[in-house]
Amino acid sequence: MALDKKAVKEWAAEYKLINEMEDAELRARLDTETIEESVRRYFVWNRLALAFARRPDMPEELQESQADYYLSLIAKWETLSRRIKNV
Repeated sequence: MALDKKAVKEWAAEYKLINEMEDAELRARLDTETIEESVRRYFVWNRLALAFARRPDMPEELQESQADYYLSLIAKWETLSRRIKNV
């Protein structure tokens, strides 16, 4: 199914508006958010992404070890963020 130029331009204009609104929200949040809150938010999103990040080209047993590896990295980053907070 091919899209005509008008539909593509309308779609691009809508995405541009959404991106501008998200950018404004991000800038407003960063003005008030502490580094600790920002790091915490990063790990929340990271956990969410890991929940959906199964690779179909990788055997099931390796996917589990890959997830364990990523979770260990998250734990290390959380430890680092706590240390930075207490410095």
